[in-house]
Amino acid sequence: MAQRHQRGWLKKEKRAQGETWVLFFRTTRPSDGKRVENKVPIGLVRHLPEASSAWAEVERLHVPINRVDVRRGLIFGDLAQHYAEHELAEASESIRPKAHTTIKGYERVLRNRLLPRWGNRIALGIEPLEVEQWLRALKKEGHLANPTLDKTRRVMSLVYKHGQRYGLIPRNQESNPMRFVRCKTTSGYEAMILTPEQAYAIVCNLREPERTLTLLAAGTGLGISECLGLQWHDVNFADGMIHVRRTWTCGPSRFAEEQSVEGPGATPSAARRLHAPLETEDDVFPSR
Repeated sequence: MAQRHQRGWLKKEKRAQGETWVLFFRTTRPSDGKRVENKVPIGLVRHLPEASSAWAEVERLHVPINRVDVRRGLIFGDLAQHYAEHELAEASESIRPKAHTTIKGYERVLRNRLLPRWGNRIALGIEPLEVEQWLRALKKEGHLANPTLDKTRRVMSLVYKHGQRYGLIPRNQESNPMRFVRCKTTSGYEAMILTPEQAYAIVCNLREPERTLTLLAAGTGLGISECLGLQWHDVNFADGMIHVRRTWTCGPSRFAEEQSVEGPGATPSAARRLHAPLETEDDVFPSR
C-alpha cells in the first residue's frame, strides 16, 4: 500500500527574531516506531504576512516531511503519488506547466496501466527487461500501438526522474530502470489520401455546426481546442479576421496567448448560417 503523503499545518510562534510561521508535521520515531509531532520554522510573519505566502515558501523550500521509511523500501506507488501531487496538480510547480489534456492523459496512464501492474513493487527492484516484456504483452494482448506504448514508458520514466529530483531515490542511472528500456516509437498508421472531389463530398454531407467547424480548422490551421474556444466577439466579419484568445479542452475555456488569423473565404459565410448569438460572449460552437 502506498505511503500517505501529508501536507502538515502552519502555526504562528513568538520567537527571538519575531513572530514566525512554523510548519508542523508528523514523523515516525526510530526508537519505538510511534508517530510524533515535529516542526520546522518557515519564515517571519513580517516577511510572509498571509498564510498563502507562507505555504508558497513551504513549497519553495521543499521541506522533506514525507520521508520514506527505508525499512520497508520505497514502492513505485509512492513515487507515482508524489509525482501526481507535485506535477499533475492544477497549481503545478513545474517550470513549464502541462496542458489540461496532457495532465488527464498522464493520469489515465498511471491509473489504468502503471499502478495496477507496478504500484506495489519496490521501485528500485523493477528491472528493465521485465518492463520490456510487459510492454510487449500489452501490444499483443491489448492491441496497443507503438506510440501508446512509448507514452506509457515515458510517463513511467518521468515518475522515476521526479523521485530523483526530490531525493526520494538515488540520483544515478541505475535508479531509473526506464533508461535501459527499449520501445519502438514508429506508428503503423497509414493516412488515407482523399481527392478534392472526395473531400468536398464529405464536407457537403456534414451537418452544422460540424461543417463550419471542419472548414474553420482546415482553412485556418487552428487546433480543435482553439476553434471550440471561440466566442462571437472574436470573429470580425468585416475584416475577415479571427482572434484566438482562449482554448477549450475537456472543461472551461483557458486563456491562451492571443493571436489573429485570417479567416478563409468560405468560413465567414458558413459561420453566418449558424444560429444568431444572443450575446457577443456566446460561444460560436456551444454544443462542443
